[in-house]
Amino acid sequence: MICPNCGREIPDGTICPCALEAAAPPLSDNPAVNVIKTAGSSGLGLALAVLLSLSALLAIFSSLGTSQALDNLYYYAYTAGLDMDVILRMMEYSRSSSLASAVLGSIPAILMAVAAWIHFGTCRSRASGNISTAGLTIYKVLAYIGLIGLCLAALLVVGLLGILIFAAAADTLSLGDFAAQFGSYDADEAKLALTIIFATFAAFLAFFMALAIAYQAGLIRTINRVKAVATTGLADNRVSSYVIGMNYVLAAFSILSGLFSLFFSPLSAIASFASAGGGIVASLLLSRYRKAMNLVIFPPVMPPMPQPVYAAQPEPSAPEDGPREGEQPPQE
Repeated sequence: MICPNCGREIPDGTICPCALEAAAPPLSDNPAVNVIKTAGSSGLGLALAVLLSLSALLAIFSSLGTSQALDNLYYYAYTAGLDMDVILRMMEYSRSSSLASAVLGSIPAILMAVAAWIHFGTCRSRASGNISTAGLTIYKVLAYIGLIGLCLAALLVVGLLGILIFAAAADTLSLGDFAAQFGSYDADEAKLALTIIFATFAAFLAFFMALAIAYQAGLIRTINRVKAVATTGLADNRVSSYVIGMNYVLAAFSILSGLFSLFFSPLSAIASFASAGGGIVASLLLSRYRKAMNLVIFPPVMPPMPQPVYAAQPEPSAPEDGPREGEQPPQE
């Protein structure tokens, strides 16, 4: 059976997924690619690009608030009678370094905003039924950079804590003076206490680092699957539920961070709120994408139509007084 709307081949008696979509014509003849284009060009896709751009822009503008604080410091130094030439040179150096560090620190956020706009534009375009994977590639590169950075940080910090644990357990550290500060504790007890403290801290740090590394790895897998759908046109509904859930968790932490910094740096707080909104919108987009892709892979089946039931008709019987079959009527 061929769908008269989109032309895809569907099993007999099933509803085509395009009947569940909007009345507008599909953005691509391929059903799987059409799901990517529909989700990416939706209002949520536009909201994601706007929120990521706002977060990056406000993160840069919040550094200008540091320059205003430095101007106030200059006024206080003037009233205190300090050497203004030295203070002025220090302020110029601090202002330039803070602005440069803010711009460099915002490069990942800027690239994410650029990737969101590229993906939104290629999904919205009707010039071709395919999409450009440039935006997804930028997301993937940033995720790889984050994954490598997290692995190196975990290896460095956990390795340092491991060295401290080994040093404390092997009597390499001099714990006599340390134990003497706590009265009745001796060096062996201090060694055991430090070993437990370092080991507990290393376990907690390794746990949270593992969560962050798993998030980046799940994000990379999801991006690779979406890129494969865009390249081959084969439907794939595998989206990491862990990534969706962690986006909500990270958004909650961003909201808390924004609430704490709301009274000290309003621009930084608004940037945190925008970043949290971007994470929530990204999770909603991934959930919508997975749901729509499920409809492509497993189209809904129409319930069977009830068939009318007819009562059996009795066979006609010959009259009792009439001649039977094969007999001749009597002659008078």
